[in-house]
Amino acid sequence: MQSFENILVGVELNAEGTDATTGSRKALAQGIWAAKATGAKLVVLHSSYYDEREERLGGGGEVVHEGTPNSGRDALNRLVDEARTAGVDAHLEVSEERPWIEISRRALRGEVDLVVVGKRNEAEEDGRRLGSVSIKLLRKCPCAVWTVKPGHDLVQKLVLGAADLSDVGLRVARNAAWIAKQHGCEVHLVHALTIPMSLQLESGRISDEEFAARVEELRSDAVSKLREAARPVWPEDEGLTIHVGKGAPFGTIQEAVAHLDPDLLVMGTATQGIAGVLLGTTAERLLPRVECSILALKPEGFVSPVKAD
Repeated sequence: MQSFENILVGVELNAEGTDATTGSRKALAQGIWAAKATGAKLVVLHSSYYDEREERLGGGGEVVHEGTPNSGRDALNRLVDEARTAGVDAHLEVSEERPWIEISRRALRGEVDLVVVGKRNEAEEDGRRLGSVSIKLLRKCPCAVWTVKPGHDLVQKLVLGAADLSDVGLRVARNAAWIAKQHGCEVHLVHALTIPMSLQLESGRISDEEFAARVEELRSDAVSKLREAARPVWPEDEGLTIHVGKGAPFGTIQEAVAHLDPDLLVMGTATQGIAGVLLGTTAERLLPRVECSILALKPEGFVSPVKAD
C-alpha cells in the first residue's frame, strides 16, 4: 500500500454536541485499521466552526451556545482513547477553521498523507453534511482521501480499483490489491479503454478485422500493465479479475460498481492545472452516486487552490 505516516480522521459531533456522529465513528474505525496496517500516527481532528446549539429558556427565549461543549470534548477524548487502546499513537486536535480548509492546509504542509472522513453525517438540513466536506476534500486536498460509508462494517468482502494507465492509476491497482490482501477478499480492477484518436482516424481506411485486432492489442496491453502493477502485493493470478470497458470512465466505473457491489472503490483523481480553478473529477461525480466507501488517491503534481497558511 502507499506509504502513510500520518493519518488524520475528521470527526463531527451530533446536533446535541454530546457524541460523535455515526459517520465519524466509522471513519475513526477505518483510520485505526489503516494506522495499524501501515504503522502510521493518527490525529483525530474536530472543527468547532459549526459548533453552536440553541437552548430554549422558560419564557420562550433562546440562548445560542458557541464552541465545543464539555460533553463534546469528552466524546472526542473517548475517540482518542479508543485508538490508543487499539495500540495506535493518537492525539486530539480542535480547530476553529472550516474543516476542509484546515485539513487541506495540514496536507499542504506535509503533516498529513491520508485523510479519513465519514461519507455522510446525520445533520442534513443545516448545510453541515460531511458529504459536502468530502467533495471539497476530493477537489482541494492534495493527499489521499478515504470517505467511509457509515453503514459499512469495515470488513471488506470485495475491493474494486478503477485504474487507468497513468502513474496514479497504477498506484490504484497496487493499493486496491494490497487492501484486498489484508482482508483476504476478492479484488477487481476496472479500466475504461480509450481508443487513440490516431486509430479512430484510421478506422475508415483499415478493415474491421484489423481495427478489432488493434483494439484487442490495446486491451491486452492494459490488462498486462494493471496485473504487473498489482503483482508486488498480489503475485498470484487467481483472485484478481480485470474488467475492460470501452465507454467513458464515469459510466464504465458506475456500471462495474452496480454489477460487483464492492465494499470499497479505490480510484484516482485528476490533476488540477491551475490553483484556484476547480476541475470536476470522476471521483467527485461518483461520491454521491455509489453506496460503497471510496479511497481517492491524488496524482503527483496535484494543485490545490488552498494556501498552506
